[in-house]
Parts: sequence; structure tokens; C-alpha cells
Amino acid sequence: MAAAVEISLNQQGTNPRPVSTSLLLLFLASALALFFELVVIRYLSSQIRVFAYLQNLPLIASFLGIGVGMALGRAPRSIARLFPLAAVALFVLASFAEPLHLVHIAFPTADNPAWGNWTGGVGWHAFLGVFGFYSLVLGCLALIVVFFVVLGGFVGEQLSQQRPLLGYAVNLTGSFAGIILFTLLSFWRTPPAVWLSVGFAMALPFFWKRRISLLAFVVILVATGWPAVNVYWSPYYRISIDKDQSAVSELRPERYWLSVNYDYHQKILDLSSQTIRQSGSAPDYLHSAAYYDIPYQLAPRAPGRVLIVGAGTGNDVAAALRNGATQIDAVEIDPVILGLGRQLHPEHPYASQRVTVHVDDARAFFQKARNHYDLIVFGLLDSHTLMSARSSLRLDNYVYTLQSFLSAKALLNPDGTMVLSFASGRDTYVTRRMFATLSEAFKTPPRSFYTGFDASGVTFAEGAVRDSGVPSQFQEITGQLEKSSKGEQIATDNWPFLYLQDRRIPVATLWSLILFLYGAELLLSRTLKWKTLLTRDHVHFLLLGAAFLLLETGAITKLSLVFGSTWIVNSVVIAGFLAMALLANTVVTFRRIPYPVAYAGLFISLAVSILFPYHLILNFSPFMKVIAAGSVAALPVFFSGLIFSTGFSTVSNSSQTLGVNLLGAVAGGVLENTVTIGGIPLLGALAIVLYALSAISIRKT
Repeated sequence: MAAAVEISLNQQGTNPRPVSTSLLLLFLASALALFFELVVIRYLSSQIRVFAYLQNLPLIASFLGIGVGMALGRAPRSIARLFPLAAVALFVLASFAEPLHLVHIAFPTADNPAWGNWTGGVGWHAFLGVFGFYSLVLGCLALIVVFFVVLGGFVGEQLSQQRPLLGYAVNLTGSFAGIILFTLLSFWRTPPAVWLSVGFAMALPFFWKRRISLLAFVVILVATGWPAVNVYWSPYYRISIDKDQSAVSELRPERYWLSVNYDYHQKILDLSSQTIRQSGSAPDYLHSAAYYDIPYQLAPRAPGRVLIVGAGTGNDVAAALRNGATQIDAVEIDPVILGLGRQLHPEHPYASQRVTVHVDDARAFFQKARNHYDLIVFGLLDSHTLMSARSSLRLDNYVYTLQSFLSAKALLNPDGTMVLSFASGRDTYVTRRMFATLSEAFKTPPRSFYTGFDASGVTFAEGAVRDSGVPSQFQEITGQLEKSSKGEQIATDNWPFLYLQDRRIPVATLWSLILFLYGAELLLSRTLKWKTLLTRDHVHFLLLGAAFLLLETGAITKLSLVFGSTWIVNSVVIAGFLAMALLANTVVTFRRIPYPVAYAGLFISLAVSILFPYHLILNFSPFMKVIAAGSVAALPVFFSGLIFSTGFSTVSNSSQTLGVNLLGAVAGGVLENTVTIGGIPLLGALAIVLYALSAISIRKT
């Protein structure tokens, strides 16, 4: 009887609500915040491409908004009024980025590796370019913050009505559900209109009396649901496929252009001997055919077993079949790109009985492979996207490290050959880094050729290679690169940033961070008066939030080496960390763990995680790899959770404290950018320092 009539009061003692209803709303609000965090990050980086290269700015903007909303316990009325306008502006701007010419807005500096040199001119034109760039970036970040202050306010309002540990458990469970839901929608290859429909349906209990917000949702769904021809959404990309209209004739065979996130990615070509004859020896087809035949002209003998990583729509696979390969393992991470190849490639290479397809990350496949190969071909792997919302690494970063090349080398037969192609230019720093890294892996300079394929293609050949056979139109540049690559920074698993010229934070990223942090300080000063919040207890939780984000980011990068840099793996890792925090919270609910014990376990497990030789478990069975790698990565999260929940159990204002913890995650997200200077190990070192400071900050009682 008592349970049936029990009510919960908010901090002001008003709005009585049954506990079960409040817990359900807390669960829903928590799921909503995490779900939309992933939606915004993925959609924005797909539509406005600078956000795919500005590392984690949308992530920390989301954390800032949620943290402010939770710390206040409810979104300020002024920000709540802006919510419909901010939501419409954010999603409609992203949806119509192409007609608004925002997809490929130029970086204002010459050091960005993804976009090349700044070509915005000088003087007034340069000023307009710089102003336009930072206005767009900071404007979008401001819209994200406003959007998430309101969602965070919903979480804070419900959290403040619960006992701290119970509320935190429900918050974690809801966050877990939000991640799983978005992961499933990505796995099912749904478009953004579906993501937003699901998200807004979840938001209805909080907005059903706010007619303007409901109208904003309708406008957004209409804008994002606008039909697009030949567009597909995979777990990684917005993919568009277009038929080359100039090729619709008997003399120019059928071909297609495939783009990911509005960037050109690859062509689907018919390069069969019959088609080449029928094309009237068109120069572009002859050039393409010669390019795809290079690996087989360099190999010392006809290859029997061939491995192709980055198989894409099938051009490399078709070349292997044409050149007599008897067994081909084709590895492609994106199932939609693979499906388009099956459907549209004129030579139908994936239908051959000689081809075995593996939907997997290339690096992960190297660890699983049990065969040895006469030839390994690296296709034109260029992901155009980040590995994870919580990582500054691109999806393909770990494919081009020293350790990756050594793994591939170990799969070669004694007289086997490895051939790698990349569209990096004749003598750019990316080409020099690739050359230097391959030289270190094979202890000999690779034979290198400038092919000009796709305007800037370069091909490197390692292993047993013929001295002749490469078409004359491809210029050998081995000697040139031997001279120019001396002293070049090589790519390793500890510093895998192939596309960064040197160890520094890119200027555009640095200035975006500085300006964003200035705006964040203004917001915090006017809404939270945050300096008054920095009590010793709150500093403790602030430091825990910063350290946890670095811990999470470091674990994602390490586990991607074991299980692959796939979207599913990253989501499972994040969800697994939330589950470990929930387990720790459950332990503390029944028995508080002394701080010295929890911190001792944390520092020991952190040291093990940093020093653990993950390569030793790569040959374990799949089940044992999950147990070993998961345990090493999860134990620090568990002990960190014990520390957090132990302190959280005694707080008087749970929503404010958890909001401060999320503001700490903003600080951790900013610090994460230093990984481009110090490499992946720096994340662990910074996490240890922050956790040590959190131990010092504990108030003595």
C-alpha cells in the first residue's frame, strides 16, 4: 500500500510525482540525451565535412550542454525558448548543407591534412574565408549546446527527485539503452530521418505541451526526410552512387562513381579484356586497367592465393580474377559498399567461387587470418571519417602503421609480395611517411611508382618484386623518396596519425577549441555561476569526469587493435564501460568501498592497461580474446566507478554533482586533443594524473 502511494518531490518541494513515473522519465531522458549525442555527431560530420576533421568538438559541445542542464536541474527559461529555433537551425542547416555550399567549406589554414592548402586568397577574401569558417563552426557548436542544455535539464529534473545511487543507476541504464538503440539503427542501415523520428518519439513525454517544439520536430523531419536518389546510409557513411552519363555508349562501357559523405571514394569499372577492346582503347580505361594490373606485373610469379584489404566495390578483386588468382580473400569493412559492388559491378567479381568475402576491419582480419598469401593488395583505403565519436583517429589510421605492415608481412609466403596503393601525391608528406614506414617494416625501401590514378595515386611494392614489367606511363620514384623521406616521422600504433604532418594540434582545431572554451566560460558564468560551484567535492567529481573520458578514449583505441575499428565494436565498448560503471554502482549500493582500496585497485589496473602487451593475445581464440582484452580494459572502469559511486552516495544535490562531472568530461575532451602531440600513451598518463589529483581533492571527514 505504501509503495503504491509513495511520491517523490523535486528540490523545490513541488510537482509531486509517483516514484515509478519519475524513474521511467529519468530512464527516458538519459536514453534521449545519449541517443541524440550520437545522432548529432554522426549527422553533422556526414553533412558538414569540417566536423569530420575537427576531432571531438561536437562531442564536448554535447557534454557541455548536458552538463549545464543537469547542474541547473532544469534548462533556463531563456534557453528553453530558444530550443525550437536551435533544433530547426541545427538539423535543417545540416540537411541542406549541400545547396547552401557548406559541405566542403575550406579550412582557414594550410596545415590541415585532409583538405590540403588554403586557397581562399589573400586580404579581404582571406578574411571572409576565415570569418565564414569560424562562424559556421562556432555557430553549429552553439546550437548543439542549446539543444543539449534542454535535454540535460530533463535528466537533471528527474535525477534530483531520486536517491543518488538509485538515480545514477537509472541514468546509466538509460544511457546504455540510448547507445544500443542508435547502434541498432546504424546496423540496420537506416537514414537520419529514421533516427530523428525515433528520437523525437522518445522526446514526446517531455514536449507534448510545447506546441512550438512539436512544430519544430515536424519541420526537421520534413527537411531530413527529403527524398534523395541513389543515397544509402551504412553503419559508417552516407553513400551516394551515380552512373557516369558520359559512358553510356558502345565505345565507353558502363561505370559508376561512388561517394561517401559527399567525398569521392571510388569508381566501379569494367576493365575486362573484352570491354577494353570494345572501348576503342580509350586512354582512361587503358590507364585504369594498367593500374589494377600492377600487383601482378610486380609479383615474381603468378599468385595463387591473394588477400585484398579495402576490396570496396570489387575492382581489385576483378583484377585478381583476370590475372589468374586461384583463391582470393576480399576484406571490406562497409557492408553497403560491398553490396553495391555485388549488385552493380559489370564483371561480377564477388559472384566467383574463387572469392571469399569478409566484412571486417583490415587490421582485425590480419590477426584472424590463418592462411598465408602469395600476394597481399592494399586497395585505396581512405575512410574519410572518424573511427568513433570519442576518438580523434580516422577509421583507417591503424591500417597504415608499422605494426599493421608487420602483421601483413607475417602473412606472406617466403616469396610473397605486398602491394599498397594510396592517393597521396608524388612527394607529399603522406607519401614520404608511407614510404618510411614500409621501409622500416620490411628493412628495405619499397619500389615506388607514381601512377597518377585518381589524379594522385602512388603504388608501393614490398617483398619479392620483379625488376621490370611496370607500364612506362608509371614513373618510378623510389630514389626520389629515399632522399626526401629521411627523418620522416613514421606511423605507429602509438602515434597512428598518417594525415598529420607533425606532432602538434592543427591550427584550425586549436583556435576552434580556444574560441569554444571562451564561449563555454561565458555560458557557465551566466547560468551556473560556476566558480561558486568549485567546492572541494565538486572538484573531485570534475576531475573524475575528465579522467574517465580519457580512459574511455584510450580503451577504444586499444581495443580497436584487437577487435577492429568497426562502428559496432566502438559502440559495444562504450556500452560495456557504462555496464561496468553500473556494476560498480550496484556494489557500492550494498557496501561502500574505502577510498584507499578503490584507488589502489584503480592505479594498479591503469598501469596494467597501459603496459599490457595486447599483441600477445591476438592469436587467442575469439572467446579468450574477449575475456582477456575486456578484463584489462574494464577493470580501471570498474574501480573508477567504485570511487565515483562512493562519493556520489553522500551528495546532497545529485543532479548538480553529475552535471559537474559531465563538465569535467568537457575538460577531458579538450585534453584528448593533445594525443596528436604525445600519442596514444599520453591518454593513459593524463588519466593517471587526473585520478591522482581527484584522490588529493577528496574532502577529509
